[in-house]
Amino acid sequence: MKYFYLKIFLLFFSILVELNVYSQTRLAEIVENPEYSGGIYYSYHYSPGLIVPPPDGYQPFYISHYGRHGSRYHTSEEAYIRPLVMLRKVGKLGKLMPKGQEVLAKIEALAMDAHLRYGDLSPRGVQEQRGIAERMVVNYPEIFLTDNDRKCYIECHSTLVPRCILSMAAFCERIKEFNPAIVTTRYASSRDLDYMANCQAMQSLGNEPDRIADSICRTILRPERLMKTLMTDWKYIDDPQDLMLRLHTLASIVQDVNHLGITPFYDIFTNEELYELWKCENIRRYLQMGPSVRFGDSLISDAKPLLRNIIETSQDVIDGKLNLSASFRFGHDSYLMPLLALLNIKGAADRVANLHDLNKHWSVEKVSPMAANIQFIFFRNSHTGEVRVRILHNEHDVELPLSGGPYYPWDKLKNYCESLYQ
Repeated sequence: MKYFYLKIFLLFFSILVELNVYSQTRLAEIVENPEYSGGIYYSYHYSPGLIVPPPDGYQPFYISHYGRHGSRYHTSEEAYIRPLVMLRKVGKLGKLMPKGQEVLAKIEALAMDAHLRYGDLSPRGVQEQRGIAERMVVNYPEIFLTDNDRKCYIECHSTLVPRCILSMAAFCERIKEFNPAIVTTRYASSRDLDYMANCQAMQSLGNEPDRIADSICRTILRPERLMKTLMTDWKYIDDPQDLMLRLHTLASIVQDVNHLGITPFYDIFTNEELYELWKCENIRRYLQMGPSVRFGDSLISDAKPLLRNIIETSQDVIDGKLNLSASFRFGHDSYLMPLLALLNIKGAADRVANLHDLNKHWSVEKVSPMAANIQFIFFRNSHTGEVRVRILHNEHDVELPLSGGPYYPWDKLKNYCESLYQ
């Protein structure tokens, strides 16, 4: 009996540690892994979560999912051209230091490869989606079986953006490689955009979140040391802080296009500068897409149709009205972040008034890296018919303000979710 209670205590302690680490990013983490500082550009890295077996007698039968597209190129030409123009100008004047010349060469290579590919899914993005799909099949093989005349139907929906459509294609392709008998139906239709990515709140807010983030970043960033590292005379740079931010954004995208073999150039920043740059990125995305005190209510409200679709579709599957083994949806961080906040998932839903303290509560690279996803895994007891649901965020159990986890009773979870969107 003592051994049993010890195991329960250790499991509970492990969950607390995992959730605490999940909710904040510290300087030591940035030092160990500079890619974290990239925020929304952080590429997806799978790490095994806690192994929590389902209750006795329960078998998986359905998965419902919403995922961000995989790693991509920057979405605009400006992200590459503006820093290029500034560094080329200084270079032509013979004012670039050796480190500045090295950075310029790398940005030239990045820009050349990205030409007319702005926002496209990268090869790494394809592999991220394939990896998530593969682990899904391996971890829940019962859902994808077609033995003994069982039919496995999968329905997939994507926004109209090519990187999301190609993410859907990569995901489905990997699943069908395991079992070609699986039937997948794929949609990329305007009909789905009202719940997949209408982003009305983001559009109505316009540039206000960026304006606030920029004003805060102006008080945080000190570009002088960096400018002296890159050039002998930086009076030709009209806005050194802007250049510092843009160089960091380009350094961050290197991980998403790793097929190029370009060595990352985070070394142009000190550890403290990287941490301040991460803070700026974190604040910006929190205001743009997160549960901020100022803008969060309207942003979170935009995710209500998506949660409704997940819950109502799942209920139809449970009731036998839909013969589906899985529902996959492929969209954007601008919908995933509000959905996580709407669900009040620990580590993704904090309402922080003082943005200078945000780093203690919310970390964008943990909430929504490239290929970020949420999975609802449904289990049924063959004897009682009772259904339980395990919810994974980036393939780790989430903590809801609801008892019964990590395998939540469906009726309780359904009522909770309905209260959020009604």
